[in-house]
Amino acid sequence: MDPQLQAVRQAARERFLTQQAVRAAPTPAVPAAASFTEILASLPQDRLDAPISSLLADAPEEPPAPKRPRVDPDAVVIPKERTDEICKLLARPLPQEVRFLCWNIDGLDEVGGGQALAKRVLAVAKDIAAKRPAAVLLQEVIPPALELLSAAKVLGGSYEVVVPEDPPMPYYVAILLDRKRLRRLSRPVTIPFTSSKMGRQLLAVTVELTSGVGAPPLLLATAHLESTRDHAPERKRQLAQSLRYLQKAVGKVPAGCPAGTPPVGAALIGGDLNIRDEEVKAVQRELGDDAFGIADAWAFCGSPEAERWTWDTSVNTNIGATFVCKTRFDRQLFISQGISDVPGAPGSIAAAKAKAKAKAKSKATLCKESDVSAAQAAAGWRPTSISLVGKSKVPNLGRYPSDHWGVITEWSCGQLPLPDKSPGEPPQPSLPARPTQLSQPSHTSQPSQPPQPSQPPQPSQPSLQTKAVLPIAACPAGKVVIDLDE
Repeated sequence: MDPQLQAVRQAARERFLTQQAVRAAPTPAVPAAASFTEILASLPQDRLDAPISSLLADAPEEPPAPKRPRVDPDAVVIPKERTDEICKLLARPLPQEVRFLCWNIDGLDEVGGGQALAKRVLAVAKDIAAKRPAAVLLQEVIPPALELLSAAKVLGGSYEVVVPEDPPMPYYVAILLDRKRLRRLSRPVTIPFTSSKMGRQLLAVTVELTSGVGAPPLLLATAHLESTRDHAPERKRQLAQSLRYLQKAVGKVPAGCPAGTPPVGAALIGGDLNIRDEEVKAVQRELGDDAFGIADAWAFCGSPEAERWTWDTSVNTNIGATFVCKTRFDRQLFISQGISDVPGAPGSIAAAKAKAKAKAKSKATLCKESDVSAAQAAAGWRPTSISLVGKSKVPNLGRYPSDHWGVITEWSCGQLPLPDKSPGEPPQPSLPARPTQLSQPSHTSQPSQPPQPSQPPQPSQPSLQTKAVLPIAACPAGKVVIDLDE
């Protein structure tokens, strides 16, 4: 065979064998595609919770997830702008006048539920912040309302809250004391009305001005006397008991006061007394000579007709009355040495016999018997004006803050220095209000004790911080839950 042809055939045979060897070689296995379930199982939990768009490389950044609600969805959330309004009013310069406000805030009004209650309470707080009374005497307070009022972002940063000791009903009285203007001299006292069918109590506390020159201590008291005409006998007993307590307090140093504290120079009770004029006359007759020196602030200030009716269904439509009734349920009665206990003092509730007996005595004799010097009389507590508050309807509610108007009085006392006109400091932060219970640093009063002689020296600023004892359990759980918006 031709050698050249043989070489060609050999080369072709080798190429053929090579191709056969390649074809006979095993094909590498291709891994099977993972199932959708297997892919999901391999992803971390945070990737599973992320939106699908975030899995894309060029996806825009997602906005942060909304905050989870802090309390249950039925809670009443207070907008920050509402509390800011109140804080701005409280930051204004203090007024020159010393003012005392008493107000039944109608906490038992259930019209509109928790939302309406919160709006009405905030309207009360705004009026207080605008008028800036040195003390506020409240009636018909319920736990959610007091929780809101005493919150640091509402009034709690500027006012100290005083409540009665273990009130028997789910509504009660309370006293707010301006932290900058008043200083408590002793623990508050609760005087129970033992025959009350409505759990009524008298709450009292002795205070003094922080910057007053020659101003004697003052006993502040409030009560919500028995309601309705049918309970007039009990109401008269409660008024007589309250006035006797005020009479005994004036001229004495309260128990537990620091050494050197002067005796109480005046006593004031303000609140929804539910009293009628004929009932006041009956109490006058019962007290006899003990009624001398007790005066009605409204009458003392000239009995202004425009400020007379504190419960007026012809104007206030909150209760939806189909009748017209005008009464002066809410009053401020006071005793002031050298002011209300002198012959011819205006506004005296003393009966004619007691007045005549007093006029028969000389002024010097009166001063000697009551141990009041001319200097004390000049420095005495004296109401100078009276007006009504709460007469504007609450925005977006169409109702007034309460079915009662508040009664605010202005007082002069000795030589009062002008208050610091620099803007007041904003409320300092304190413990936040819990949404389910009242946990603000309030003060509870001690059980009733009659005025006692001066006790051994105590620190000038005793630490009286105690937890408020309030009947939270008496209110249905979750009925009104307050949550301050951050």
